[in-house]
Order: sequence, then C-alpha cells, then structure tokens
Amino acid sequence: MKAKSIFRIFVIVFLLLVLLDYTYLYLTPHYTPKVTPIDLTHLLSQSHFSSEDYALLFEQTGLSQPIIDELHHRPDFSGKLLDFQRHYLAELKVGQAYMPPATFCQLALNSSRCPERAFTLAPFHNGYLFFTDATHSFGWRHGHMGLVVDEIHGFTLEAIRPGSKSCLQLADKWEYYPTFKMLRLKDASLANLQCISDYALEHLNGLPYNILSSKNQPIPKTTHCSLLIWQAFEPFGYDLDPIGGYFVSPLDIMHSPLLETLQIYGLKPNKD
Repeated sequence: MKAKSIFRIFVIVFLLLVLLDYTYLYLTPHYTPKVTPIDLTHLLSQSHFSSEDYALLFEQTGLSQPIIDELHHRPDFSGKLLDFQRHYLAELKVGQAYMPPATFCQLALNSSRCPERAFTLAPFHNGYLFFTDATHSFGWRHGHMGLVVDEIHGFTLEAIRPGSKSCLQLADKWEYYPTFKMLRLKDASLANLQCISDYALEHLNGLPYNILSSKNQPIPKTTHCSLLIWQAFEPFGYDLDPIGGYFVSPLDIMHSPLLETLQIYGLKPNKD
C-alpha cells in the first residue's frame, strides 16, 4: 500500500475519532439521576438518621452525610434539602462558551438559552475542593478545579487559562456548571484545612499559567488548575495524585483515595 493511501486512512480514522469525541461531549454534558423523586418531608423531620437514611438522602439530593449533618442544625433544614432534591433530580439544558485559546466550557441554560444557576452550593469551608468536568479541549473532557480560600466572602483560588495568572474567583460561578463535585480531605480538621488554604493564598496566588507545568518545582513558579491543588496539599504531606506521574490532571485528583465527596451534581455517583 502506498504511503499516500496509508496517510489518507490515518487522517480519516483520526477525524472519525475526533467526531466521536465531540459527539460524546455534546450528548453527555449532564447526568440526571435515574431515580424516582420521593416525599422526604417525614424523613427530614427526624432528629437522627440511620445509615440507610443517609444513603437515601444522598440518592435524592447528592449530599453526603457530613453536609447533611451540618445543615441539620439549621432552622431551614427541611426546606433546603427539598430544594437540593428538586435541582438534583431535574433535567437540564446545557450550552457552552468559548474560553481562548482552545477550551470550551459547558454552562446551564434557562428556557431563553441564557446562562443560569443550575443548583445551589452546599456549605463549604476553606480547604475544600471544587471540581467540574464541564471544560474540554480538542475533544478531551479534562475538567477544572478550584480551592476554597475565603469561605466568608465566597472565593476560590484557581488557575484559569494560558496567558493568565492564578487568582481569586467567586465561588458561586460554580453553580452555573452542569456538573459539580465538592470534596475534602478525609478526617481532616477545619484547622488543618485552614493551614492549607492560608499556604495556597500566600504561595500559589499570582502564579503564571502553564499547562506543561510539572510537579517537580521545589518552589512553585508556574501552575495550572489541577497542579495548583496538588501544590497546595503536598507541603503538608498529602499527595493527591494517585497515579504519581510527571503531570497531574483534575481527574487524577478527583479519584484520590485521600478525598471524600461532600456534594455531587450532574455526575454519576458510582462512576465519576
């Protein structure tokens, strides 16, 4: 077979794979749980919950036990949980916005196809992690991450895109994404997480973005969204990269066994 024919076949196969990737991205921007909504009113009036109750509430709201326990002490507990349930089980329209130079970000849309909040963030604290898989480049759904550094005023620290520096972002922007996961270190105290947050603000704010940045930087000079998270936790003895490679991606960190899920939205609970 002539080299020209081989090259043509390669190009056709490559274009087909890219087309399939983009088709998958457009067809799967958000996962709506395949569960029947149930009336939680009686359950939410209880003073204590069993492990089965927590499992049911997670299935219906996307909130795990630590979040439910934190909300349980608030006077509007029942109303808030019912609101989480309504958003969690609802269908969603999704569009996308262009992020130069080569990234697209999927966003929730209202009936007029304008961006709108898709859900409500659960209570968060400094040192918590935010993840979405709503960003993709060249057909690769790589996702994005942020670190909560100011729970009072609602700010995360993030590395956004090439040509920018890591900076503070409003946390409520995450409510516009069609997918979301909130995570934290397992069995970590708020004081410990505060130390990590303080370190990140002092040493990782204002770093130039470089998608090729590696973990091998004794003193962080450059970063990208997932590397910033890794750089924040590593000085405290937490390696959030379960693969241990030269680079670290948002998906690597999201699957770290050191982390636990607090809230999930638009993602398959047993897969993502």
